[in-house]
Amino acid sequence: MKNWKTIAALVFMALAIVFDWTWFWALFIFVGLIHVIKSKEIHFVEAVKKSETPKLYWLMIVIWSLLALYSMLNYLLF
Repeated sequence: MKNWKTIAALVFMALAIVFDWTWFWALFIFVGLIHVIKSKEIHFVEAVKKSETPKLYWLMIVIWSLLALYSMLNYLLF
């Protein structure tokens, strides 16, 4: 099946919203970070390539990492 990962992600996103799974967002961001680091390109509002704008690329990596950490801690501590 083509694009099964995208379809699965959409289904799990809907379930996470309905069932208030805060842990899912940490996992979702973490999986996205792995893909971004491997591809060296972030698609946010526009494509940000590590080779063209490395400072912005790494700033976004740091921000996404902090969001994932916040989501994990929020789930584990509260």
